Amino acid sequence: MSHPPKPWLVLPLLLLLAAGGAAAQPLAYTKSTERVAIAGDEESVDVYRPALRPSAGVAIVAHGFTRSRIRHRDLGRALAEAGVTAVIPDLPSVVDHWANGEAILALAQELETGRFATLAVERSHLVLIGTSAGGLATILAAAKLPGLAGWIGLDPVDRTGSGADAAAELSAPAVVLLGSASTCNLFNSGREIARALSHPVRTMAMKGASHCDFEDPTTNLCRVLCGGSSPEMKARIRDETVRATLELLKLAAAGSGAASRVDMPEVGPEVGDPAGPPEPDARPDVAPATGPYDPDD
Repeated sequence: MSHPPKPWLVLPLLLLLAAGGAAAQPLAYTKSTERVAIAGDEESVDVYRPALRPSAGVAIVAHGFTRSRIRHRDLGRALAEAGVTAVIPDLPSVVDHWANGEAILALAQELETGRFATLAVERSHLVLIGTSAGGLATILAAAKLPGLAGWIGLDPVDRTGSGADAAAELSAPAVVLLGSASTCNLFNSGREIARALSHPVRTMAMKGASHCDFEDPTTNLCRVLCGGSSPEMKARIRDETVRATLELLKLAAAGSGAASRVDMPEVGPEVGDPAGPPEPDARPDVAPATGPYDPDD
């Protein structure tokens, strides 16, 4: 004669079965790290690929001043989970953003020509994304890539005005997310890039966001130099970036651009986000810093 299991044994068994079922769930992305020659320099490149669906396109993501590809690990995962292959290189130069722009241009062209077979992509299915100085480098590259699906600037910086010049020449639709003014974003210098865009989709002022919120994970040193960050704001920025990437790819697939969209803001220069309106410019007389040092510990 069998006896029912003791109640105090049932719950642990159910928890073990639930844990086993969760562990059996496949990851929604895969990650690999490769050594790639970019404009004559061999760099490490992280590639995040969708694992459960075909890739809708490719996004090249460029990090900021003194940073590395590690600082966009969570964005790479989120893009891949949403169905976009993310290619995140270490940029070759610490201070020469124009050289980094040429490196990104070379990488985009190599992807387009099938230099890397598993990452071959048509230009109309390629989005460039850049944070801080990486925003400057990517828009310098994007301006030389007619037919690109789009460009996304994450609190970009523009010390010399060359970013705004490139924005005026950019033929692709673009989205810009801006943080609160600080020395680390050169007191919202990215607004000048946003205002110069020929085909803006939207510019969002993420009220309360520090420069560190645009990278994920960030570092304690960044928080000390550029202001505190929060998981909630990081998640909002990451979600907006993924949404914008999918939107730009969809626009490109439909064969239209931001200038012909009647359901999107075409001018601005800025659209307030749900947290509130853009903050006013604040430009003190002191010379701003160019960005935080990051040992990538």
